[in-house]
Amino acid sequence: MSECSTWKVATVAMLIMLVISISGCIMSNKPEKHEPVQTPPSLPPEAQGTVEKHPPEKGKVNIILTGSSYKKAMGGGKGAFRTGQDADIVLGWFGFNNSGGSLFFNHPMGIASDGKHLLLADTRNNRILIWNHLPTSNEPPDIVLGQKDFYSCEPGMAKDKLRWPVDVATDGKRVIVADTYNNRVLIWNDFPTENGEPADIVLGQDDFTTWKTDISRITWPWSVWTDGEKLIVTSTRGASVLIWNKFPTRNNQPPDVILTNKDFGTPRNIESDGETYLIIGDHNAKGTGRGGNFVWLSFPKSGNEDYDIYLGGEVLWSSEVIGDDFYGIENHRPVFVRNFRSLRGGLDLMELERQGIVRAFKTITLENGDGSDAVYVNDGKQEITYISLYNGGRVVGYLGKPEDRKPDFTIGSKDVLVNPFTDVHYFVDGGKPVSDGKSLVVLAGYNRRIEVWKDIPDESGALPDIIYELNFEPISGEFYKGKFYVIGRGGDGGGGLAIWSNITGGKQPDVIINREFAGIDLIEARDITFDDKYAYLLANGKMYIFKQPFSLDSRPIKEMEFDPYCPLTSIQSNGENLAAVSACSEVIIFDVDTILSQKPNFVRLSGFNLPEDAFIDKDRLFVADTCFNRVLIWDKIPERGDKKPDVVLGQDSFDRDLPPKYTRDGLFWPGGVWFDGNYLWVVEYKFSNRILRFSPQGTGEKETASEKAG
Repeated sequence: MSECSTWKVATVAMLIMLVISISGCIMSNKPEKHEPVQTPPSLPPEAQGTVEKHPPEKGKVNIILTGSSYKKAMGGGKGAFRTGQDADIVLGWFGFNNSGGSLFFNHPMGIASDGKHLLLADTRNNRILIWNHLPTSNEPPDIVLGQKDFYSCEPGMAKDKLRWPVDVATDGKRVIVADTYNNRVLIWNDFPTENGEPADIVLGQDDFTTWKTDISRITWPWSVWTDGEKLIVTSTRGASVLIWNKFPTRNNQPPDVILTNKDFGTPRNIESDGETYLIIGDHNAKGTGRGGNFVWLSFPKSGNEDYDIYLGGEVLWSSEVIGDDFYGIENHRPVFVRNFRSLRGGLDLMELERQGIVRAFKTITLENGDGSDAVYVNDGKQEITYISLYNGGRVVGYLGKPEDRKPDFTIGSKDVLVNPFTDVHYFVDGGKPVSDGKSLVVLAGYNRRIEVWKDIPDESGALPDIIYELNFEPISGEFYKGKFYVIGRGGDGGGGLAIWSNITGGKQPDVIINREFAGIDLIEARDITFDDKYAYLLANGKMYIFKQPFSLDSRPIKEMEFDPYCPLTSIQSNGENLAAVSACSEVIIFDVDTILSQKPNFVRLSGFNLPEDAFIDKDRLFVADTCFNRVLIWDKIPERGDKKPDVVLGQDSFDRDLPPKYTRDGLFWPGGVWFDGNYLWVVEYKFSNRILRFSPQGTGEKETASEKAG
């Protein structure tokens, strides 16, 4: 699943309870400094992103030298961290409260048109963009909702604010927005004509400033649809589809029909004509593995009407019916289902493709991801298809119906096949930060990249100096004895281990091993860490321990196997203790001196919400408590399981169920942590792409010298 859940466990071996805990949003009251848009430095041609992209050769990596230039840090302050403190700088984005401008989209999702306007949900920029015409080139939008201008992007909860809006719909008069992380739907009764116009109606909440989570209302709305008469909303967390047969006219007006089904998991996208069909894409449809699509061949009139067709195997994120064909995108491939109304019963998309009923595009792939959308416009004079690319940072378009070829135009990029997010600005989706205090390395598994800043940057928006592209997903790594080790999983190489004697040199690794090392299958390699006694490798649910000195000829001296329901997901050693994160929302601190014994000594910490990472040094423990949107810090390594943390970052208090803030003092799903002795690095995960730096507050200062000057 893509959302966070709360796991409560009594032991590592037993899973007790799963409680859904997605939070809505409360706007931070702390004002933020508005930074001007930073123009990326002039880059050499090889660093600009190219149309032709090739995977690395076996045993090698692709190397990009960006020519980046940035202010270098002189060292962090000494002392303790403070609850709720500001971050110093942000990497992986332009700056704090800085959208990048009107034509930079941060994971665009829902897209809509009434035949006269184009509307786009620029999700991570917390805004809706509106063109007052139908663009067919890289033209800027005319209006922004959710922000006062095209340069700000901070979230909020008010009539004129949005927090992670996923979808937008219009009938030409009204505008409807799925304001997803605020657990509400906003309606503008008249088509907006000015930036930042406030909404008129809120659904799912009592008013515009109240936030509640209640599955009987609207929780995590993912898609909205209207024809001007009916309104349809998918309530993802409520596993339901909400239908208003007459368009709502007041705040929190209840739906006329709540459509549920025993096979619903997390209903997502909607396609309908309001009369003869309804299509619901479901990312986690029950019993079908990878999701699917439910089709009703007459519009449901009650909440218990069963579907007529189930297309299983993949959810089609961008549902669009053109004539009798059903178009969508699955696994980066546009597909269309011929004459979908003639189908019946439970069907498999792959089998239908073999039969020729489903046609998958072969010559074009798109960086769609979880939430791309499409809209087809035919006003009698022209036909245009717009497709938003969630992981592609742009909108592409066909002058006509979608075809198995390069699209005709793009919005948000200089070229149809160039991803500005990754190919120009080198931003990444999540990752693991690693630093030796001199340089910064971010391992971006999803992007199959390692990004390297040769020096510690001291300004927001600084681009990395070097990018290494691998044929597996680099998940974790560490500096040890002058070398840099990277471990990863999956990919074309089936997982791997790479070693550099100089990661900042911009050269090929000294060693790259795919699939198998020391008799260990690396297809699911997760982490590697070292101390002067042992080396530890985490893969396939086991922790393998090697005696020092570690070499490529080493073989593990012990294998520690854990319950499959609660495997370890990350490890970090300080030589005396090893901190391990469990998939059952626990952090286990092992005594290294006893780790080879049959019953090693350990301390178990709980109370987290799906933590992704932990870092331990001689004094402190840092935990990325991902789905509670915070980093917890113990100023002394806890010796008891009930020892409470001393500091929380990303929130103003230790309350456990607070929403993400995506601000300078807030965090949105922190997934990676690393303290290099000077700075704490935090990388946000999955639904955010920021890399944040925090300094100990021994001097009482909250801003670096460069930030003050900026």
